Amino acid sequence: MPDYAFHEIRGYPGIKGTLEISINENDGVFIGGDPKGLKSLAAVLNWLADVDQEKTNMPEGEREHVHLRPKMSSDDGGELTEFSDETEVCRLDAKGSGKFPDHYYT
Repeated sequence: MPDYAFHEIRGYPGIKGTLEISINENDGVFIGGDPKGLKSLAAVLNWLADVDQEKTNMPEGEREHVHLRPKMSSDDGGELTEFSDETEVCRLDAKGSGKFPDHYYT
């Protein structure tokens, strides 16, 4: 799925504070952070849920999404801790049709 980065134009709130999202082989996904980090993740999720995909210039059938990347150095633009795994957060409903990805229908 292409990364159109429209979120930068339409008020993407971003991650503030400290937030880790990582995968533990035995325990699944771990999400942890300080209060500011957890609240900013909630803001990102609410923003994504509220985006009016029909008013974007992304192509029909695409889904709004963001990539949260780990910070690899002090001047890196990543939003997650260096202990994190890159994480994609995505709307399931496609622009235009509202259809979910095909594997939901099999």
